Amino acid sequence: MSTPIAIRAPLVGREAELAELDEALARALGTGRPQAITIIGGAGVGKTRLLDEFLAKVRARERRVRTFRGAARESGPAYGVVQRILRARFGIVEGADPDVQREAVRAAVTEILGDKRVTEFLHFLGAFLDLTWPESPFTKAFEDDPEQFARIGRAVLRRFVEVDAAVSPLVLVFEDLHLSNDDSLELVRTLLESMHDAPVLMIVSARPELLTRRPEWAESHTKLELAPLKPDDAAQMMLHLLEPTGDPPEELVDAAVDMAGGNPYLLEQMLRTYVASGTLIPRAGGRWDVDLDRLDDAQLPLSVDDAIAARIASLTPAERALLEMAAVMGGVFWLGALVALGRLGKKAPELWGGAEDLGAHYRDLLAGLAERDYVLALPDSSIGSEPEELAFKHNLERETLYRLTSASQLRRYHREFAEWLELRLFEGAQADRVEEHCEMLATHYERGGAPRKAAEYFLAAGDRARARYANAKAADYYARGLELLGEEDVVGRLEAYHHQGDVLQLAGRNEEAIASFRKMLEIAWRLDFKSKGGAAHNRIGRVYRAIGQLEEAMRHLGTGHALFDAANDSRGVASSLDDVGKVHWMRGAYEPAERFMRRSLEIRRELGDARSIALSLNNLGLVYQDSGRFEEAQEAFQEALLIRREIGDLPGMSQTLNNIATIHQDNGDHARANELWREALEYATSVGDRMRQAVILTNLGENAYRQEQPEDAIAVLQKAEAISSTLGDRILEAEILRGLAKAHMLVHDITTARDFIARSVALFEKTRSKPFLGVALRTAGEIAAAGSFGGGEHQRAKHAFEQSVRIFEELGNEVELARSCEAFAAFLESDPDAKNDPVRAHEARRLRTRAVEIQERLAASGSDDALPPLEGEETSPGTVLAG
Repeated sequence: MSTPIAIRAPLVGREAELAELDEALARALGTGRPQAITIIGGAGVGKTRLLDEFLAKVRARERRVRTFRGAARESGPAYGVVQRILRARFGIVEGADPDVQREAVRAAVTEILGDKRVTEFLHFLGAFLDLTWPESPFTKAFEDDPEQFARIGRAVLRRFVEVDAAVSPLVLVFEDLHLSNDDSLELVRTLLESMHDAPVLMIVSARPELLTRRPEWAESHTKLELAPLKPDDAAQMMLHLLEPTGDPPEELVDAAVDMAGGNPYLLEQMLRTYVASGTLIPRAGGRWDVDLDRLDDAQLPLSVDDAIAARIASLTPAERALLEMAAVMGGVFWLGALVALGRLGKKAPELWGGAEDLGAHYRDLLAGLAERDYVLALPDSSIGSEPEELAFKHNLERETLYRLTSASQLRRYHREFAEWLELRLFEGAQADRVEEHCEMLATHYERGGAPRKAAEYFLAAGDRARARYANAKAADYYARGLELLGEEDVVGRLEAYHHQGDVLQLAGRNEEAIASFRKMLEIAWRLDFKSKGGAAHNRIGRVYRAIGQLEEAMRHLGTGHALFDAANDSRGVASSLDDVGKVHWMRGAYEPAERFMRRSLEIRRELGDARSIALSLNNLGLVYQDSGRFEEAQEAFQEALLIRREIGDLPGMSQTLNNIATIHQDNGDHARANELWREALEYATSVGDRMRQAVILTNLGENAYRQEQPEDAIAVLQKAEAISSTLGDRILEAEILRGLAKAHMLVHDITTARDFIARSVALFEKTRSKPFLGVALRTAGEIAAAGSFGGGEHQRAKHAFEQSVRIFEELGNEVELARSCEAFAAFLESDPDAKNDPVRAHEARRLRTRAVEIQERLAASGSDDALPPLEGEETSPGTVLAG
């Protein structure tokens, strides 16, 4: 075993970085506003040492400033880095009695907040600490909405830090953030970017990998890049390290500086290499003798990798075997798990007594390894029943140990560790940790050669991610689970393909979604399982409907209806009827659309399925709206929204809010429409529904140019187009192009407008969706008219308007017919030669009179405020995109 040596040199060469940290703290204290710095540096460059020095100075100089520090751990809890800071703030230790922990948190929060909203703060802060409190009526509202709970939890944490800092300033340090998962990164980012009016300095340290994962990370705050030490600074550091020699020989200093390349970690390893080679000989009293004749024998590492290899080579066989077992677990490990791995292949005693105390032996080995900076004991444990949790001091050493362990041994260790972990991981686990725990177990079982167990936990993680609307992540979990799931588990594969297809469609990956539903269909057909076959056909039909392939959609939806009917599946029949009605509506066939949807609603009311009832009401509202029955549409939407709020249906709330917004837009209340759309967009974003995000952005863009803000409209529509380009929905893409055409016309960029509208019309013609095509042709007429009068442009405008009017006459869509008549009349009246052309003037009057008659007829059939304004307005056909 290597001789333990104390290695601690003063910080050198970091005066500028220390000054920058000091200035940031001074700004936070002077302005009362938060400051943030991210320190980026490679392995061993001295990030931790810099923070040690800065925090020591703060504690010594700024008595009123409190400092709290947490480090991320590989495979650690979802919010582990924040959890450690909060535990330090509240003075609690993981593993202590939960009642004691709760009382400590309650006392601290009450002291800060008084009696204001303490219960809500405790509930949300407790989620970061794995502590629970009795639910309040406020928090109970979010129990079925994990995404909203998480969003409010981030806001509560931010607010608590702000209020706490108002009492006395704070320095919060988040170390090794490159090891954090995405949830932790998002939480820390929220604190860095959204806090205001609080004397807080937040410091992040990470390797450059963080910027690879999040290139935009430090765009909104200061980035401090830590470079290797300059040669003079490296020499100064080495002189400090060699002080026990009395008069450090230049040969030792120069050799170390040349080899280390300015890396402080390597300089420390040089010292260990000198000791291991006999060049330095520790003596009593802390003095070192020097034998320069042995310098040539010292195997000086040429790189960080060489230094790590030398460190590993200095381990005894027992120490190396212990660390290899620990490396399998990740950056952190547990003594109890080491004992389990150490018993692999050994025979259990007849009586389990105290004859063998492997734990004590390992504890002694770990103490020696801690003295030599291989590992460190952690103050608390993330597994309550296992109090002794440790971590590798240098993660690069762990990675190397793992890489050097044989594949067969790794499999055995991973399998044993997964089994050990499975018995402990879910004890008192918080709901928001279950997904993380499932993924951890799945990974270890997969690496341990147990694919069925791994598949089970990957699919369970997918279900948890799906429940919180993390669609892309859920799709990945399902893919990994299906890859490992045996062909013999038919039921598991059937359900997994069903759920995978759903999340893929929500994520906008339509071709992959269809592929998943087809695999689901193959299994159902082979087993003659008609209900599941109907569900698969319906799902495929919905994808085709969403991307504007309506003929293909009808083929699958009709087949699904027949299968549900054959299976006497009333729920499935109702779903098929509603889906078929929706295709009729998209085609502008409102009478059959209403008939199918009403029958669906009747069945769903008989079944008492609130979610499905709301869906039918929403879809009927769309038909009423496009038929000019605005009062009935409003009533249907409001009833649907009420049900969806009661059951916490976030995607449904986004859908219905979007539809109600279009009614306000049609009534000229643009401000209220914007409010509703932004609320709908928030819900769509929270559930990861990219299709609906693009739809709502499209509507917001249209509303902007209606309010004579075409530049804003272009910016919003470009965001919609960026999302739409990944979805494959031709109707949505064409509608965005139409909006961009209109907006560019309004900024007098007619050339660009012509290009956009030509592409839009071509796409609508391919989809054979007449309501959309009618609106696009109306816009094409307006753009052609805006170009010039006379000649080819005049004829193109007239032809486009005539086609638009003819389409809406054929469809019986009087709302859009009135708008097209109005636009056509305005075009004819604006022609300078119209006054001298009685035929053209007569046609213009006829069209305008027809538009007014329709307006009056609609007014007589509903309330006055339900009428859409006609002059200068246009809409998509109803809310087809939103439905």
